[in-house]
Amino acid sequence: MLLGVIATALACAIQIRSSSAADVATSPSLVQDTKYDIRDCGSFTDEVEVALDLGKEPLGTAINAVKQGIRSPHGFQAFFKYNAATPKVTEILKNIQSMKGLRRLIPYPNIWIRQPPVFVCVKQDSRERYGTRLRRDPYKVCQDTGVFGMYLTGWRYIWICEKFFTLRVAPSGPTTRYCPHVTGNKFVGAEMGRLADYRTYLLIHEMVHFYLGRESLGWGTNPKESYASNICVNFDMKTSLRNPMNFQYFVAMVEQQCTEAPNPFLPPFPLPPGMVADEEKFQNSTGALDISW
Repeated sequence: MLLGVIATALACAIQIRSSSAADVATSPSLVQDTKYDIRDCGSFTDEVEVALDLGKEPLGTAINAVKQGIRSPHGFQAFFKYNAATPKVTEILKNIQSMKGLRRLIPYPNIWIRQPPVFVCVKQDSRERYGTRLRRDPYKVCQDTGVFGMYLTGWRYIWICEKFFTLRVAPSGPTTRYCPHVTGNKFVGAEMGRLADYRTYLLIHEMVHFYLGRESLGWGTNPKESYASNICVNFDMKTSLRNPMNFQYFVAMVEQQCTEAPNPFLPPFPLPPGMVADEEKFQNSTGALDISW
């Protein structure tokens, strides 16, 4: 949502407005389309499925950790500030875990159907096949920016770029080897990138965008979505709950049993404007951040 050569799987969302009323059917029944779908991934379909399945366990562990609130040793206070954040964090993580369907997603064949996400591997003709109303061409974004994946607000599709498959699938080996360190009450070093640099976490990140919908921070929001760990800590509670990287870092910290995190109520927080700019500049200077549109 990284320091050094950071290839964490991050993304931001675009605010997209739906259009044609002709797309809307009217059915009195409210039903759940329970099965998410994976499209256009060919021989990589199983790899996407594996990443989704492997993400279920850390989600369950994180949901349990949320019950501790700020008493959690895994950075809940750093990333969400107060116990008052626990209902929203729990809601989003449970929605991801169950792949809860949402209504009024584009394309919506029936506004009464709750639709889970569809994971689409981006191809050169994806825009033509899935909707010319897409403001940006997913293939061009993948090629031009080197992103791993993206979600466009209001749509059913979570787009998976080719580069996604260069990421490691899920953590293995010693669970704490990539845990971050804290010096001067700030995250330091390159560990935060390696901590979050997995396919499982990227898909969780994109699904946070999906379930937050128009509440989510993105490239065009104010404030913008942030991936820098210390800026995630610097956000107030309300903004933290809108920033998908805060969720991604917390799930990673819980799964990998990391226990060092800054106190967001002690100096240097809140970060002075100049320091915030430096954090973002350094974070984005790696060229490895996943910035979707």
